[in-house]
Amino acid sequence: LKDNRDALVAAINRDYGSRSSFETLFTEYFVVLDGIRDAIRHLKGWMKPVKRHADPMMFPLARNRVIPQPLGVVGVIVPWNFPLNLSFAPLTAIFAAGNRAMVKMSENSAHLARLLVELAPKYFPADKLAFFEDGGGRGPAFSALPFDHLMFTGSGQTGRAVMASAARNLTPVTLELGGKSP
Repeated sequence: LKDNRDALVAAINRDYGSRSSFETLFTEYFVVLDGIRDAIRHLKGWMKPVKRHADPMMFPLARNRVIPQPLGVVGVIVPWNFPLNLSFAPLTAIFAAGNRAMVKMSENSAHLARLLVELAPKYFPADKLAFFEDGGGRGPAFSALPFDHLMFTGSGQTGRAVMASAARNLTPVTLELGGKSP
């Protein structure tokens, strides 16, 4: 992000047509950097096993703990309105948890998507992070892939279609619909 700040802001501006650089920096770029700093600060604590209560009447000699482990490959479907924030904020959590990610950008974020497709291999191997442009029916095909988890931000109508596609593979889905996460 830091190496390519100007290119990212310019790509978003081209996608919007005339979005202010100030708006992109303060509603997306700096928010993502702050999230990354927060994840780095808390990562060691998040990785520690957590002791849990075990009922001594049911399990007299048992000890119980939760050991955080990665899920695997997480798919992210990004909307058009805050494409940098809504792709890199989830990626921060995905990578902090030790997962890999595939990110499908919105068809309205074509310039940013092309830039991210070009830049990602310079920083991450293809099996760790891959960005995809939308178009040509990629949306439904992407949500039908057998991910270990799928994250979607967007409209309720599209969310229902994403859930239906993901259900064919029994893929767990996190939906954020119009600012509300059920």
